[in-house]
Amino acid sequence: MSKDKDKGSVDPNRRAVVIGGAAAVAGVAAGIVIGGNAFPRLLKETVIEKQPEVVTKTVTQTQTVQVPVQQTYQKQMVANYNSLTVGSPVTTTYMGYPITIVRTGVKSVGGVGPNGDVVAFSNVCVHMGGPVQYDPKTNCGVCPYHYSQYDFTRGGIQVIGHPNQFLPQVILEYDSTTGNIYALGFNRLLYGVYDNIAQAPSSSSS
Repeated sequence: MSKDKDKGSVDPNRRAVVIGGAAAVAGVAAGIVIGGNAFPRLLKETVIEKQPEVVTKTVTQTQTVQVPVQQTYQKQMVANYNSLTVGSPVTTTYMGYPITIVRTGVKSVGGVGPNGDVVAFSNVCVHMGGPVQYDPKTNCGVCPYHYSQYDFTRGGIQVIGHPNQFLPQVILEYDSTTGNIYALGFNRLLYGVYDNIAQAPSSSSS
């Protein structure tokens, strides 16, 4: 009788162990769930930053530069040696500017011809623009306005009067085969102009 009773009853200690084990398992599971929610798992994320694309563009610029045409003196026949006599001036124009050509009879600065005595000068006084006239007695060009004088044998140097510079001389060229005498330009700036070529009254040549 007592054996049957013992057989049907459960040991209280064993029950406590089973309950305790089950509780422990439940606690562990709850901890996992709660811990996972409380401490979320950190995910490692790789961020790739896209660099801006650099585009190099070469621009070629073409600039047109206008080069001014260089102006030069004209070569112009102004006399023939055989038609000139010593002391007798010839008045003509070169590029529209009035000039005087004369044989001085002595070798002169800038002179041409067989004796180097043919010279030519502007006949406009550099003082105030008066008309310069040749004086064969002194071989000088004389301005009647203030009696300024320029020596034609010494390159037109001023010898008397107000001018403080030479009278502009014509650069000459002599052709020994024909006797022709050509004007090639002036050796200095003329009275009343800033550019002998650009302001020439006439561009015609003979």
